[in-house]
Amino acid sequence: MKSISQRLLHGGFIAVVGRSAIAIGVVLVNALIARLLSPEEAGLFFLALSIVTVAAVIADFGFGKTLLRVIPDAVTSGDEARAHLHIQHVFIAVTITIAVTVVFLLSPFGLWLAGKLSHGPLLGELMPLVALWLVATVVLSLQAETCRGYHQIGAAIFYGGALTGLGNILLVTLALTAAWYSSVTIDLRQLIILFICSGAVLVLLASIKLYRRLHHDRSDVSNESARPVKSLFVLAWPFWISSMAMILITHAEIWILGYLRPPEEVAAFALVARLAMLVSFPLIIVNSVLPPLISELFARDDIKKMERMLRGAAGITTLASLVVFLLLLVLGDWLPQFLFGEYFSGNWNIMMILSAGWLFHVWAGSGGFVLSMTDNQKSGMLINLVMGVVILLAGIWLTDLYGGLGMAIASSSGIVLINVLMLLTIRHKLDINIYASLSGFRDLLNEFQRRLKASQEKALFEDLNEVDK
Repeated sequence: MKSISQRLLHGGFIAVVGRSAIAIGVVLVNALIARLLSPEEAGLFFLALSIVTVAAVIADFGFGKTLLRVIPDAVTSGDEARAHLHIQHVFIAVTITIAVTVVFLLSPFGLWLAGKLSHGPLLGELMPLVALWLVATVVLSLQAETCRGYHQIGAAIFYGGALTGLGNILLVTLALTAAWYSSVTIDLRQLIILFICSGAVLVLLASIKLYRRLHHDRSDVSNESARPVKSLFVLAWPFWISSMAMILITHAEIWILGYLRPPEEVAAFALVARLAMLVSFPLIIVNSVLPPLISELFARDDIKKMERMLRGAAGITTLASLVVFLLLLVLGDWLPQFLFGEYFSGNWNIMMILSAGWLFHVWAGSGGFVLSMTDNQKSGMLINLVMGVVILLAGIWLTDLYGGLGMAIASSSGIVLINVLMLLTIRHKLDINIYASLSGFRDLLNEFQRRLKASQEKALFEDLNEVDK
């Protein structure tokens, strides 16, 4: 098995390439949507996407995080059977949670909520399609997390989620580019169907890949290694509450704006908010690699190495995020107008306020994953839950007063406060700091130099053998 440093370097390289492609792809998809749909339909699309994202977290019930916790631990201890059985039970349990969530979306209350958020009947009429989109998203997300648990970073990035998987981005981008180039008119219904079809194709491909992986490593499962489906809910619920609170923090802005403002304003806010999120992409890249490594180091009780790894990773990502932040600062109002059209120009102040919050989030490091992967998920749950309520109330109040600018202030302030509380909690629970530092970068640099030297020596040895022959 490769060392932690080797896997971090290898997985980091794949994550950089894959996530960079996703970042570019997301911007391109948003630009195409803004130009192909009317401003009203674009706003309704972002509301539908937000509903799918929040409902996917509800249906996931924290099972994805348990895959990242159990699989690396089982593989490290040589108990492949436990990992296999856990995966099987997760997909059995999630069938129940998906069914409950779909019933809720299609219930009279779900249809009423869609109507209230969209100020009209169109989104409610599309809820059956939104429910299908949800099913594909949840299954695909769990398949991606299974790949990540086995440290198959490339596969995890490719399968991803609703608008975060490289495969989905590629398929949707190709279809929308063809429509735009051919001057084909598409509406909201057709766009959602496109995402459903893309997700279904990727679910099929991921199922084939995972079947081969699990079938190849097939081993006998003992009753002792089995975790009953019922106990999965006990293990997963703190992850679920924490994820629910965090996703509400990041998506409450769209829901609040949808309730208080017209869909066109929702679209304008959502588009600049996605540009601001580019600041956080370096940390998203690192978080594609770190969770199983954190779990493994915690299982080995190598906390100090974990600290060096986390601080080094946060230091590198902060430098990269600062570059993105400065680019957004310099380009200003020109960038949204260039990408999304003249209708969506402006809102530079909203974009920079949100960007500042994401920059602090990157500097603070991978606090949520550290708490989740070190048996402190309940602390993370409590922080996210309390702050989620605070941000929700502040968002409603400030949005009512100042519109999108007020929502940006509430959202960005909440992100800062959550990260401060997580840093303090990690310091108290684990006696380590995880905020940005370049001290751990030396470990990664030394590993890279060692591998480069070994490669050069191997090449020299092969050349000498050729000369002798």
